[in-house]
Amino acid sequence: VLTMQLNSIIVMDIVALGGAVVGIMTALSAYQQGEVTLFGMLMILFLAADFFLPMRQLGSYFHIAMNGMAASDKIFRLLDLEEDNRRKESVGDTFEFTGKNISYSYEKGKQALQEVSFHISQQGLTAFVGMSGSGKSTLAGILSGRLSGYEGSLLFGGKEISTIKEEELMKHITVVSMNSYLFGGTVRENLCMSGEHSDEACRKALEKVRLLDYLDEQQGLDTMLNEGASNLSGGQRQRLAMARALLADSPVYIFDEASSNVDVESEEQILKVIYELAKTKTILMISHRLAETAQADRIYVLDQGMPAGAGTHEELLNASEVYSRMWNSQQQLEQYTKGGIDHEEEK
Repeated sequence: VLTMQLNSIIVMDIVALGGAVVGIMTALSAYQQGEVTLFGMLMILFLAADFFLPMRQLGSYFHIAMNGMAASDKIFRLLDLEEDNRRKESVGDTFEFTGKNISYSYEKGKQALQEVSFHISQQGLTAFVGMSGSGKSTLAGILSGRLSGYEGSLLFGGKEISTIKEEELMKHITVVSMNSYLFGGTVRENLCMSGEHSDEACRKALEKVRLLDYLDEQQGLDTMLNEGASNLSGGQRQRLAMARALLADSPVYIFDEASSNVDVESEEQILKVIYELAKTKTILMISHRLAETAQADRIYVLDQGMPAGAGTHEELLNASEVYSRMWNSQQQLEQYTKGGIDHEEEK
């Protein structure tokens, strides 16, 4: 494709530039012989330069078309793959997770998780914490059913999660990550991706995440979003993704760094919604900021893919060196930041 593209560009450039030169020479010759006026000659010069532009654009369109054909081939190959026939089970009556000695590798010989065990109760907030690269997001992928091929056992409602139908998992588990995608279209269309919802239900969800007032100043539920909601701020995008998750009303929610990279107001509102959900839902929260998870019923600490402690916040401060070190360093950093802000305000 690249060879053909290069050759076609060379040929079209020669034709375009050669044609422009011929047009210029013809115009100058006609002007010298008095066959055209000065204005006519200038018009021919400009037209000669622009006349062949569509031909050059055709070359770029050819390249775009070839890329599209290559992409469509990949899509069709994906659609032609056989479905995993092992996934036949339905979700049980309970929504508890029990993991025993779970290990996972993206590459052979390089494990992202090693011998991780845990229990996530049907109601309440369970947190997994650790530094970046500790395996938290990998675990979230396994718990949501997106990642298969793990070692060990992971039961969801008493059934191995790798045998449960994907549509069942999607219906019962909602994942909200820091890069949850929002599509081009109206706010209503994005909120109703999980199913049909009334305008009243959509407005209530937006009110819970403190986004309704802002949207009402625009066009309400008919407010148009760019692809990826690029016309909203980072905090607004995350709160809109949270509102969409609330409308799904699934029994299990997984929040994977859901409050990362947002403003303080948005972070506080997102955490408030999470804590409220934990009263009636199975909530798994994954975060590297320990202040966000200190209220969790149980906290599991990961360090380079390995378990490094489990318990409440107070228990881990005394029993887990990894957790206490992370807590102290983050508290020092936050105090330093607050001190800097206070100092600027005084000035």
